Amino acid sequence: MSTLVQRVLTALILIPIVVWLVMYAPDKVFVATLCVIFFVVGHEWAALSGLSQFWQKLAYAVVISSLLLASLFLDSEIVDNLIILMFLFWSIAVVLLIFAPRFLLNLGSSRFVMMVLGIFVLQVTWLALYKLRVQTDNGHALLMYLLLLIWIADSVAYFAGRAFGKHKLAPVVSPGKSIEGMVGGLVACGVFSFFVADMVGYSASFLFLLLSVTVVFVSVYGDLFESLLKRRAKVKDSGSILPGHGGVLDRIDSLTAASPFFVACLSLFNHLL
Repeated sequence: MSTLVQRVLTALILIPIVVWLVMYAPDKVFVATLCVIFFVVGHEWAALSGLSQFWQKLAYAVVISSLLLASLFLDSEIVDNLIILMFLFWSIAVVLLIFAPRFLLNLGSSRFVMMVLGIFVLQVTWLALYKLRVQTDNGHALLMYLLLLIWIADSVAYFAGRAFGKHKLAPVVSPGKSIEGMVGGLVACGVFSFFVADMVGYSASFLFLLLSVTVVFVSVYGDLFESLLKRRAKVKDSGSILPGHGGVLDRIDSLTAASPFFVACLSLFNHLL
């Protein structure tokens, strides 16, 4: 069975589950499922950080999950500040991935840096997803909208890149990605945003379209950031739990950048209205 067929079959199984979880599941079920997902992601991040023993990866995953649950009791102002901090982190990371990817590659050579970074990135991703889905008006639809943006961008970029890709987007980090593919994904998301903005409670204004396309742009570099981690660890995928897709981190890498960025931008956007 080809990788593409495996990829499609896995997606056909996962998509209905994700849609139900985001749109219809009770908050407690959503949080519990998210905790399990992040436990697996923590285990995968530990492996990318250079932890090789099973007990080391298990311990790191337990620490991640425990911190996630504990963070639910944080003051909302602290959560907002962490999300803003992550917004700044990804803004800097995008610039470095474009202009100085080797610097990030060298920075990632430290196991300690990687482990601390994992706690920070996964913690704030969790908080952003929780805040968006549970604590935001129309949060179910907005989270679904965010996921659809990422899925559309990823799918269109894949096929546009195969059809038209000639210029490498990040040859040092991920030679398979092309500028043409990314542009195709951004255009597709712009069109999608224009037609569905009203469904998530926003008009198809220039600002909302710009917000959506910017979030997708950042999500591409979230994907590239994980590619950099895998390159450092000399592995193709973060895991093998999802046939055709690799690990769970391979599926949510874009979300680690997009979710805090989306929540921060949405807050700013609402203040401008």
